[in-house]
Amino acid sequence: MHVRKARFEVHSYEVDAFDDLAAPALAGYLQELAGLQAAEMGCGIDHLMGRGLTWVLSRQRIEIDAPIRRGSVLEVATWPSGVERVFAAREFRVSVGGLPVARASTLWAVMDLARRRPVRPDRVLAPEFRVAEERLFPLADELGGADPADGEQRFRIRYSDIDRNLHVTNSTYLAWALESVPQDTWHDRRVRSTDVHFLAECAYGSRVLSRVRALPGGAFAHSVLRDEDGKELARARTAWEPRT
Repeated sequence: MHVRKARFEVHSYEVDAFDDLAAPALAGYLQELAGLQAAEMGCGIDHLMGRGLTWVLSRQRIEIDAPIRRGSVLEVATWPSGVERVFAAREFRVSVGGLPVARASTLWAVMDLARRRPVRPDRVLAPEFRVAEERLFPLADELGGADPADGEQRFRIRYSDIDRNLHVTNSTYLAWALESVPQDTWHDRRVRSTDVHFLAECAYGSRVLSRVRALPGGAFAHSVLRDEDGKELARARTAWEPRT
C-alpha cells in the first residue's frame, strides 16, 4: 500500500472562536497531502494540466472523532484506495501524539479542462493508483438536500474562493454549508462529521445561496445553490456534538 505521511501544526488562524480546528482548514490539510502524493506518483496537478487535465474533488466524508485544538501537531497519512466508476478513491487517517482524531474518505475525478468533463481514470493514472486498498468507510450513493429549508445565507464569491481550476475550491463549499447552521449550534456544539457531494462548478462573479434543514439527532442537511439560476452546486450533511 502506498502511504504518504506529513505533519501539520494547527495555527491560530485555522481554529474557530473556541480553539477547535475549523473543518474547512482540516479539509485543506487533506487536499495538500493528496496533492503531494499525487505529484510523487507522477499524476499531480501540474503534470495533468500539461496534458489539458486536472483533479477535481467529487465527494468528501470527514469524521472528527476528537476535538483538535490550536497548537496540536497532526500526523496525517493518506493512500490511494482504488477506482470507483470514473472516480479515484483516497483515504486519510489523522492522529495527534499517536492517538487517532479524524478519518476521511474521498472520491476524485480527472477532468478535461477544455470540455469540463471527467475522463476515465485508467486513461491517465498509473496502475498503482488504481489498486483496491483499505477503504475507511462507504460513501452513501445520495445525500438529501435542504428542501424545505429552515434557514439560508447568501454569499458573493471572492477571489480568495477560487482555485487553480478557476472555480470555487472545495473547502469554501464546506465553509458556506457550516455558516448556515443556527447560532446556538455553532456556539454550543462542534462539528463531528461532514459529508459533501460536489455537483457542479461555480466561478468568480456569482452569488450563492446556502440553505440548511435540521435533521433528527442534531444533524443538518445542506444545499448550496447558484443564486442567479438556482443550479445546485453541492449537497452536504453535517453532524454536531456538544463542545467539551
